[in-house]
Amino acid sequence: MSEYPEQPAVDLTASVPQAAPVMSEAPEHTNGVGSRYAVAGRKGAERIHQLIERGRLYEHEHGLKRGRQRLRQLIEEGKLYEQEHGLGAPRRKARGVPASPEQVVRRLLDTLVRVAKPAYRAELLKLVQALDGKAA
Repeated sequence: MSEYPEQPAVDLTASVPQAAPVMSEAPEHTNGVGSRYAVAGRKGAERIHQLIERGRLYEHEHGLKRGRQRLRQLIEEGKLYEQEHGLGAPRRKARGVPASPEQVVRRLLDTLVRVAKPAYRAELLKLVQALDGKAA
């Protein structure tokens, strides 16, 4: 027999830690960098994962085999899958009609009048009236 005593069987799955729950919202950062970048990063990652999944569906539908550059291939095939099924990427909202330079200056002056100290407000109002007289 062996010189080591027999050890009982160990259940390896019992010691595996469970995955942490996914947080629905990003924690607020206090280092001055807004969380909008984190939100944008998560949206981009979701989009990549969505394209990868659709690439797998495309491969399955067309009977294709895996490629060497797997992720890049899956993303490209995900785009093809979206085209074939009419899914497409979500579109951005259309921007309004671009403002004319006069409108931009007027909006700037209106904002300055609102935020200026009372001592400067009278001079700014004169400037706005001069601009209105010139435009009319």
